[in-house]
Amino acid sequence: MQKRATKGPEILGGVLQNLLKSLGLEKRIKEQDIIINWEKIVGNNIAENTKPFKIEGAKLFLKVKSSAWRNELFYLKKELISKLNDSAKQELVKDIIFLN
Repeated sequence: MQKRATKGPEILGGVLQNLLKSLGLEKRIKEQDIIINWEKIVGNNIAENTKPFKIEGAKLFLKVKSSAWRNELFYLKKELISKLNDSAKQELVKDIIFLN
């Protein structure tokens, strides 16, 4: 009887990450992490006046409470994009679209 070559045990986290990547879900999960952790990433002040709607085509669609906040965030756009991508550890957001 022939002995089967067996691999050693694999770490479950690595197996799941490979599965998510092969199914094309890894990026979507990281995008949802940005939305779920919005307040932690951008801070309480911005989070109280905004709500991330979705990330689509590397664009974050962001609902803003007022035009004054939209103008303020327009000047902070590059900084926000940098914080979001740092949080995701990859470039997921290239632009932010402000919605009223």
